[in-house]
Amino acid sequence: MTRDFYEFGPFRLDPAGRRLLRAGSPVILTPKVFDTLVVLVEHHGHSLSRPELIARIWPGTSVDEHNLNQSIAVLRKVLNDDSRQPDYIATLPGRGYSFIAEVSHAKVSHAEVSHAHAQIPANGHGEHSTGLPIGLPVAPVHSALEGVAPPTAITPEKTAAEATKTSRTWQYAAVGLAVAAGLAALTVASPVGSQLRPMLHSIFSPAPPRSVSVLPFEDLGVSSAEPEKQYVASGLTQELTAELARLRGLKVIVGRLVSQPPPGSVSTPAALDPKSVGRSLNVESLLRGSVRRSGEQYRIAVQLINSGDGRELWSGVYTADVSDIPSIEEQIVHHTADALRVPWSASLDEQWARRHVENPEAHDLYLQARYLWSTRNRDALARSVLLFRQAIARDPSYARAYAGLADSYLVMATNSQQIPVATAGTLVRDAALKALQLDPTLAEPHATLGLLKSKFDWDFAGAQEEFLRSIALNPGYATAHHWAGQNLTAMGQFEAANAELRKAQELDPLSPMIFEGLFENYYYWHRFDDALQTMRTLQTRDPIEFEYAPFSWAFGNAYLAKGMYPQAEAIYRQLADRYPIDLYFLRLAQAQALGGHPAEARAALERIERKPDPSADPISLARVHVALGETDAAIAWLQRAYQERDPDITIMGYDPDLAPLSADPRFQQLLQRVFKL
Repeated sequence: MTRDFYEFGPFRLDPAGRRLLRAGSPVILTPKVFDTLVVLVEHHGHSLSRPELIARIWPGTSVDEHNLNQSIAVLRKVLNDDSRQPDYIATLPGRGYSFIAEVSHAKVSHAEVSHAHAQIPANGHGEHSTGLPIGLPVAPVHSALEGVAPPTAITPEKTAAEATKTSRTWQYAAVGLAVAAGLAALTVASPVGSQLRPMLHSIFSPAPPRSVSVLPFEDLGVSSAEPEKQYVASGLTQELTAELARLRGLKVIVGRLVSQPPPGSVSTPAALDPKSVGRSLNVESLLRGSVRRSGEQYRIAVQLINSGDGRELWSGVYTADVSDIPSIEEQIVHHTADALRVPWSASLDEQWARRHVENPEAHDLYLQARYLWSTRNRDALARSVLLFRQAIARDPSYARAYAGLADSYLVMATNSQQIPVATAGTLVRDAALKALQLDPTLAEPHATLGLLKSKFDWDFAGAQEEFLRSIALNPGYATAHHWAGQNLTAMGQFEAANAELRKAQELDPLSPMIFEGLFENYYYWHRFDDALQTMRTLQTRDPIEFEYAPFSWAFGNAYLAKGMYPQAEAIYRQLADRYPIDLYFLRLAQAQALGGHPAEARAALERIERKPDPSADPISLARVHVALGETDAAIAWLQRAYQERDPDITIMGYDPDLAPLSADPRFQQLLQRVFKL
């Protein structure tokens, strides 16, 4: 028997084996992206309409054309194809697509296939058979089952149904959804069983995985009224969390939960009951400590506690000046790893050597800058840039200072719009690449580059590659999972986005930003009740954070999408009264327009549009025009957002407020430009 193979350019496609090779190297594709490529290649030289492609790729399923557009965009990234001058996939305006490359078709025997592909992984067949929707060869991402042997590769002799069954059997076993009896039988009766045996003990072992949370260190010499002087304690907390997360086999949870205690409770981590904190964070052990400065010396006290019974596992006291703090951090990580019996690799010693700082002033400046950056305050962000630059001037080889500088520029462009996107893009990229040049083991710059590619360059597949690199370097880096989830939302891969965001939340349980990311994913998924429940959970778990941050804005957005206009208007009015900025007045106007009060909405809109330099973004202005039924004006503002490269334009295809524009050719043209279709 023989199988069909197709070759084009440097690529070789094996539809039956679900494999794509580039110059002999495997390329990992999501199932539907792979199916899209197969349909196009098998019909090369022919025109395929969008409805015809959708019917072949998603048979019996009702999907939006945007899913097809996303698959085409990923394929073009994989094939390094230019939509304007394509070598492989040509867009047929108003119709669909055609695969225009010269294709060689060959039939190969099963024996030859088995020999050639024995060690080449297949692309998944089911919707959940890959972790992330990307379309490039990527480094492996370490998961909760790291170190467990994978199942036997699906051989070419298996039918598609058998392949799907094998793949799904492994998935269900890996996540613990199969019953114990079924798994035991599988280990005896199936060829997959020999590979599953090593993991049975780990799944059903009574011992939970090793886990630790670094609670916020206290600065005993600084008043709580002077938080800006607590940068050393804050820096220790952040850096110990990051460094412990690099240890394979140790789950590290951000200790944010106790940083915002409820009113009337004890406010210091040292005074909290370790058992209750451990239960709240779902960790086995807690690392807590304090810092006290005396002249130029710092006294750092550390304690590792078993959160199950409150026993002390290890403690230490160190005295050092600021230049010795990195070496103290290394010792703390070493001692924690020893106490928790976590293996230490030689590569970690190499990483610590790269992090050595020659100039003590540079490290002190870096800690101050990182603290200011973490506040997300506009003035603090501008100050952080100056301090990062000063740190670099004192030590030009300081990789982390470059990484911090890239992060400050990124936040200043996205969160606070302090610098133009066009300017920020170059600044962020240069600083992040310099950091990686000095220290290729840093995970953070890859995540920063990922967000840059997603929000600024609109290169979503390239962004996902950067996030995967970051996660491979540090699987416990919650921010990389968070931003990867946001990128997947922009790609319309809502289920995958939810999985990444849940992983981020597992690592940082009470990050308000991650809650917001989960809300937005449900919101753009048009699952508005789930979006509301997400924010109610945050409100219940952290009422202080919810009260002092405008997260009630999310409730207004969901109510508006659900058609609950009076409820939305009440929330926006309260926000506009508390925070008198254009953004909230425009949301209020939008609710008024949809709720039957167009005159009030138009008056507010005109007042803001007449400003010589309105603070509101173009997309917010477009939303009000949509609510008023003014399509031309809305399109004009969206075109301006595109010209200004507004990062939020990447999600407009799923924005329920802009849904009335979906049939307008100008709106579709904007989408095609953003997604390079």
